[in-house]
Amino acid sequence: MAVEGISGLSGLNGLSSVKQATPGQAQASFTESLKTAVDSLNETQQASDKMTEALAAGEVTNLHDVMIASQKASVAMDAAVQVQRKAIDAYTEMMRMSM
Repeated sequence: MAVEGISGLSGLNGLSSVKQATPGQAQASFTESLKTAVDSLNETQQASDKMTEALAAGEVTNLHDVMIASQKASVAMDAAVQVQRKAIDAYTEMMRMSM
């Protein structure tokens, strides 16, 4: 059985022209990505809180939507905590490396 090479990846040719980011640009990009993720997490938590308060006040009668918003907020927070733990573990591991 003959194995054929991968073809049709014409988009990879443009990768050689990608500019290398400076450390300052990379740091700014990472900072912006982290800020966007934290803002998104905060918005998810606030939306869940508003829906819960509206349900408690009797303004929302659809419990299903409130539970979905609550679960979305819970999953987002769990993911953020896991990412934080991995980042701390990576930092700790780098600090243990001998030079």
